[in-house]
Amino acid sequence: MSVRYLRYLYDPASVALVGASERLGSLGEALARNLLAGDFKGEVFFVNRRHRQVRDRPAYRRLADLPGTPELAVIATPVRTIPRLLLEAGRCGIKAVMIATPYNFRGSDETAVLRGALRKAARSYSLSILGPGGELISPRRGFNASLVPQAPLPGHLALLSQSSAALSPIIEWANTQGIGFSHIVTLGGQIDIDIADLLDRLIDDADTHVILLVLETVEHVRPFLSAARAAARVKPVLVVRAGRGHDAVSRQADAVYEAAFHRAGVLRLPSLPDLCWVGATLVFDTPIAGDRLAIVGNSRLLGLLAADTLLVEGGHLARFSQETANALRRLSPVAIKPQNPLDLGDDAGVERYVAVVEILLREGDADCVLVLHSPNVRVSAEDTAVALAETVSRWDERGGSRPGVLACWLGAASARAARQHRHARHIPTYDTPDEAVRAFMQCWRRQQNRIGLMATPAWLPEPASAGLNAARQRIDALSAAGRDVLDGSEAGALLDAYGISMSLPGFKPVGRPLMLSLRMVEDALFGPVLLLASAERDARWADGATVALPPLDPTLAREAIRHSRLYHRLCEADAALPGVLDSVILLLVKVSRLIVDFGEVVELELNPILLSTDGASVEAARIRLAATGFPPHERLAIRPYPRELEETVSLPDGSVLLIRPVRPEDEPAFVASFKQLSTEEVRMRFMRTVTELIHEEAARLTQIDYERDMALVVFRQRPDRPLESCGVARLMRDADGERAEFAIVLLRAATGIGLGSLLLRRLIRYAKERGFRELFGEILRENEPMLALCRAMGFSIAVCPDDAGVMVARLPLT
Repeated sequence: MSVRYLRYLYDPASVALVGASERLGSLGEALARNLLAGDFKGEVFFVNRRHRQVRDRPAYRRLADLPGTPELAVIATPVRTIPRLLLEAGRCGIKAVMIATPYNFRGSDETAVLRGALRKAARSYSLSILGPGGELISPRRGFNASLVPQAPLPGHLALLSQSSAALSPIIEWANTQGIGFSHIVTLGGQIDIDIADLLDRLIDDADTHVILLVLETVEHVRPFLSAARAAARVKPVLVVRAGRGHDAVSRQADAVYEAAFHRAGVLRLPSLPDLCWVGATLVFDTPIAGDRLAIVGNSRLLGLLAADTLLVEGGHLARFSQETANALRRLSPVAIKPQNPLDLGDDAGVERYVAVVEILLREGDADCVLVLHSPNVRVSAEDTAVALAETVSRWDERGGSRPGVLACWLGAASARAARQHRHARHIPTYDTPDEAVRAFMQCWRRQQNRIGLMATPAWLPEPASAGLNAARQRIDALSAAGRDVLDGSEAGALLDAYGISMSLPGFKPVGRPLMLSLRMVEDALFGPVLLLASAERDARWADGATVALPPLDPTLAREAIRHSRLYHRLCEADAALPGVLDSVILLLVKVSRLIVDFGEVVELELNPILLSTDGASVEAARIRLAATGFPPHERLAIRPYPRELEETVSLPDGSVLLIRPVRPEDEPAFVASFKQLSTEEVRMRFMRTVTELIHEEAARLTQIDYERDMALVVFRQRPDRPLESCGVARLMRDADGERAEFAIVLLRAATGIGLGSLLLRRLIRYAKERGFRELFGEILRENEPMLALCRAMGFSIAVCPDDAGVMVARLPLT
């Protein structure tokens, strides 16, 4: 499919509604009404084969009869007419189409024929098609091609849903809270544009600060995980998935979705209300750096109820320092007892609330402050809300960090003014203490997951090539003999190649060791999945089991375990037998490597696994093979490390260049190399002054997604010298998926040996293999060596239209 024209969906300058109508209750009438009701500044054309006028506007018989070419066509006609209309739209030069007509593609042969006809029409003219059953709203542009009864406010939430049913409840709730949206999209049947395409476009969208997803299924797993991970790296991505199910099959599928969301850095939430509350909290950019909560209110009971919810959710009440306690006691006319939750008394007025909040902001004992207010005829909730917002604003004007601040104004009519006051809207506001505490903890979980997933993994040695070659020969021989099951010594030999030890026959552990089971199964959507559970339970899909998607490194394996209920049991075992948790993590990584390397392995079971001070040993193993292997880059939901790109190049001086894709564990080498660059060299690469390569930036450069980007690192091996870092060549996919940007950085010691041209040729070759249409790079005008290299390699050079000090090098690849 083509996403080249997705911008016409998000921000069309003109639109044609095919099937516009005045018949009440019809799809064409509802869409026409909403299109005209907003503040859309672009042209709106109506197309109707029977009527010359619709809603007092001219109506045209065909798209070809329009006085101009609209950027977007919205189709609201019967399904049988849609293939013809798509072809007509393409011939007219229209590049984006939204099919509003709903249609369920599941089931009969007739639906398969129709789907094929729609896709053929789309390919004929490179159309970008949303739907069938699609809806589009861009509140900031006043554009509304949907069936929702209430127009959403403009703001910074983006909502992507597979079903239109979720739109109206979320929009109406957001309107009551004064929260707005940048974009709202119903994907519908997804014959062309899917969730991954829309996520890609939202990554760089300045109007979108938080992305909300409402899903049931993901059809194209790898693009979705790639786009979701890229988006979650730069802004919060929250998801509600329907279909947890009550039967075993549904629960199993849901457990894999859960693991996939976590791996991508997407925060899964249990319900639409949670999606709304957490999205509202994050859209305010509320700083939450931990799980310590200070609760302040005019009711001890309400404070304790909030504290109870915090305990259930796994958070902690903030402990006040002696300085904080003394400051609270000195307040007049009523000293505040320094006990969290803080009870200010039912007569607490604006001044008391403000004084206490200022102390908590200043002392920093809490990661977040929750302000509760119960309706009281003596004190205005609205006045308190405004004063609280002004206090936080004054604090922010001074600069520096502070705890997050959340507010809960209880009551219906009595608290409405407090929630909706324009000044009070700068602070996340909730209807109940439960909602506020749950939102706080979910925001903390997102931050915790983000930190965990970006941690620098430890380096692990690769399996010895001799052992791998022997294992490969053994599997090939068994396959040739028609064998498809390995057990006993045969399975043990394959495991041994990866450093996974089998227990010796007759081995009896001392004491009562913890026993686990590890299993690999093939999921219909996500491919190979690892399941780690207690050996006493069903190893296949035990509740609380660790579910992980290969490939894994130590950081990812630890995060997968931490995200499951098995984690607490392993921590208890690790306290008694130090090293147990690390041995389980190492086992997961080793089995993951085996699955990546041997595509023939379609099922694996290690049960039981004995954990002791000596590590993890497997007592019994069974491995099932397929007749033919699957390439790792096709089989796995997440593209693995592309070992096929590793190469060595011999230089005339006897040294050897080692060129390979970057790995997450390269971060320390990146930081060390950055320190060797001069100020001018840094400016040439980053086009700005960068004095330090902080962990977040270094992680972004080394923890890449091989599905969309590539970075080739170069090391030089000279006789009797340690390995030297030479530089890196980077390729980054553009949002449209058809172009890629390149960048090359070489250390001074690696210049003059032809390394720049070598790396650029490797990038060009790789870009062609991945199907990119163009390679481009932005180069400072004074960087003459790089400009000369690009000219020599056939690039065209032109001045950047946005910055005369920057040149753009372009190379067509097709």
